Amino acid sequence: MYGEFFDTKRQEEMRNSFLKIAQRGSIKKYKKNSIIKMPDKKCIVIVLSGNIKQSIYSVNGEEKILYLLQGGEIFKEMDYFCGGESSLVTKALEDSKISILDEETLEQILLENPNVYRDIIHSITRKFRILMFQMANMAFSDSLGKVADTLVRLYYQEGQDIENGKKINEKFTHEEIAKLIGCSRVTVTRALNKFKDENILEINNGEIIIRDIENLEKFIKWK
Repeated sequence: MYGEFFDTKRQEEMRNSFLKIAQRGSIKKYKKNSIIKMPDKKCIVIVLSGNIKQSIYSVNGEEKILYLLQGGEIFKEMDYFCGGESSLVTKALEDSKISILDEETLEQILLENPNVYRDIIHSITRKFRILMFQMANMAFSDSLGKVADTLVRLYYQEGQDIENGKKINEKFTHEEIAKLIGCSRVTVTRALNKFKDENILEINNGEIIIRDIENLEKFIKWK
């Protein structure tokens, strides 16, 4: 299902395009677990390396992770074109480096290479789909389906095929998966243990490898 919506080749083209223009921005480094605060001006930010998450929080401090960004992906693009300031908290999951393209620099890049517009639209559309799928999963899936759906989607978003299965490139704790799904860590642990017992996946030091994606997809309750 997700293969139709997350074209891995197109995603890689988008990331390479952004990395090419990133050298014209202001480079900043952030340590693991540090909050990334942006200047109060129009800009687009390109992730050069590391892993970055963007989350929303309830008034009680509960976190819901919306996006996980790797090298070549961008953020603040919707704020740039639509105005306003998204109430997202941006945090480095590991030591990370970003490039900030201010308005003047970005507009010059867009004049020189209008194809960059296509990559920005692709990024916005991709994020819309991620949110849409998260909403459907939360609304229609049971606990096993929520975990299965999220793992399958993460593979299509940023995974790769390896000899013994399908690898999700980023490492996740059970707590992080729970915040992606919007459920408890205990629920995630139970689901992952079931999938491991049935040889559907394996987890080594946070690295998830899906061995049987067809069986994993059978737990998904919506299409």
